[in-house]
Amino acid sequence: MQQLRLRSLLTTGAVIGGLIVGAGAAVAQDKFFIVLDDEASIDDLIPALTNGNATVEVDTSDAYPDDADAHAALRVDSPAGDNQKFNPNIPGWAFDIVPDATGDNEFQYITFAWRKEGAAGIQLQLSAQPGGWSHRYHAHTNLKGWNPSIEVTGDDPSGWQVFTQDMVEDWGEMVLNGMAFTPGSGDFGLFDHVVLHQSPEDPLASKAVDAKGKSAAVWASIKQDLR
Repeated sequence: MQQLRLRSLLTTGAVIGGLIVGAGAAVAQDKFFIVLDDEASIDDLIPALTNGNATVEVDTSDAYPDDADAHAALRVDSPAGDNQKFNPNIPGWAFDIVPDATGDNEFQYITFAWRKEGAAGIQLQLSAQPGGWSHRYHAHTNLKGWNPSIEVTGDDPSGWQVFTQDMVEDWGEMVLNGMAFTPGSGDFGLFDHVVLHQSPEDPLASKAVDAKGKSAAVWASIKQDLR
């Protein structure tokens, strides 16, 4: 039996089954789930990324600047091999990606920020059923040639970029189980501001994080209690 827990939570809102719910009325599509954003969430995500030749660490010197945290990012160094760090089945992950998401375990959108040092390309991959790893986003150049993959921008990702994608429109309904963080070449990539959400607005944008309206928490405290 699994029990979902959250380790950190601001004082507003409520935690339901390990998810985040806005405080107050009219919040039917206000739940969101932080994959990584602050230092604590990244520290807890790193042990779950058990596959790939890359190394990962918290980088507190270079983070996506336009959110409420702006203090940490996941740095992925990939000098050789598959140039990525990943897990197709992160413990506790079985998120229903559906249209008009309102349930405690349902999401439609993903927002993510990244930056790449060196070769002009970076990729985020989603492991889901059906399709396994057939759900990818990349910037500029698909360096590994792994497809299908949606080019979210043709611009060089040498500076911080942020994107919000409708996963249902992109891939159809699915169950999300894991992620891969893929610089794709022998340079390092930075990932930050990664969140699943129900409404189209980015819930981690600086203007969106308001103690009166929303709570923020990390996925990282999800743990498996086998009984």
